[in-house]
Order: sequence, then C-alpha cells, then structure tokens
Amino acid sequence: MSERTRLPDADTRALLCQIAARLTAERPQHPMRETLRLALALTFATRRHGHGTARGEWAEQQILRYAPAVEKGITRGRYAEELRQAAGGAR
Repeated sequence: MSERTRLPDADTRALLCQIAARLTAERPQHPMRETLRLALALTFATRRHGHGTARGEWAEQQILRYAPAVEKGITRGRYAEELRQAAGGAR
C-alpha cells in the first residue's frame, strides 16, 4: 500500500472536513488558491491545538500532506469536494 492511499487519522479527517465546510459556505464559486490552502491549514490546526505547539505543527503538516495541491482554475467548492475525498469520503 502506498503512503498516499492511506487514510489520515481521525483528527486530520475532521480538520479536512472543517476546511471543506468553510470553503463550501464562503464563496464556493470563487477560485481556490494555493496560498489559501496554506493559510487554512495553519488556521485550523492552530485553532484546534494552539499556536506554536508541537501538536499544532504536526496537525498542520498532516493537513498539508493529505490536502491535494491546488490546480489552476479550480473553485473553492470543487476543492472542498477534493478535501472530503482525501478525508475518506466523509461529509
């Protein structure tokens, strides 16, 4: 089994789904950007585990590991679907 086919842990799945919900709720037709992907990973990991904590840094790394790179022209709503798939299809 390749590393990419493994599902993230429960915490990472929850964070991916929370980010997906945010993208779906706020301007889903707007373009998704790589910089937003990075900012959301940091924001959601920090909110859940604290600023500057080892657990927060690890959570951010895990989000970025499983959140796919942003393809040119993808909308926030479509990217949210990709995040849900990366989380194992959770809704």
